[in-house]
Amino acid sequence: MCRIPVILLFIVMFMSCSRTPDYVISEDKMARLMADIYIGDAVVETEHRTFGNDSLRKVLQQSIYAKHGVTRELVDTSLYWYGHNIQAYMEMCDKTEEILQKRIEEAERAGGKSDGAPRHMSLDGDSVDIWSGIKMRRNTANIPSDFISFNVSSDKNWDRGDRYTLSVKGVNTHNLVTLNMAVDYNDGTTEYRWYNGPADGMNRLLLVLDSAKVASTVYGAIHYAASPKEISYLDSISLVRTRGRNDNVRAREGQNVVKNR
Repeated sequence: MCRIPVILLFIVMFMSCSRTPDYVISEDKMARLMADIYIGDAVVETEHRTFGNDSLRKVLQQSIYAKHGVTRELVDTSLYWYGHNIQAYMEMCDKTEEILQKRIEEAERAGGKSDGAPRHMSLDGDSVDIWSGIKMRRNTANIPSDFISFNVSSDKNWDRGDRYTLSVKGVNTHNLVTLNMAVDYNDGTTEYRWYNGPADGMNRLLLVLDSAKVASTVYGAIHYAASPKEISYLDSISLVRTRGRNDNVRAREGQNVVKNR
């Protein structure tokens, strides 16, 4: 009687173990879906006047689900499964990042704006994600640092009155997250703003630059300390720069100012 070679048996077993269950959206499809969701989140963030309430946000989300032929329940079930299958989750995130990067490059070619600027750092346009660090971090009690920091120096794409939105999404988190952002101006002053609240879900912090001053550096940090035995994630980390709007004065209310010299 013929026997299946041992090596072939291991390959078959590996393939069956790595395949997502029937009730879970496959990695490729999930990556395409998440890419559209991230783009949708960016639209909501930059066009907050149009998508200013939860009802309209849900309409946009449901249109994305309909495009991909999925339901909210199926997406929630799939995200829960990926949250408990870390390797598959990481592979799906990598595929999502590749899709988003490809779309950015295609948009730049279509718009004629490819000028050799570093990816995710200094790009032309009214709204762009300039975050260059990790997009997702796994939280445990023994990670080397509870902080994720960033520092962005001025370049030719900066403009007075620019807005910077720092975003991070907590998944399975138990504690509070703190977001800090600050800007140094050439006149020796610094403005800063911070947010502290439950990490679970999407968290955002807005910093609006003074249109009467020249900024030199924008910097800040995300802080989250996991509880003992906790395994959670900080996901969808971004730093979106947008051009100033007419309501900058109102948006700047609550920002703290200190003079360094």
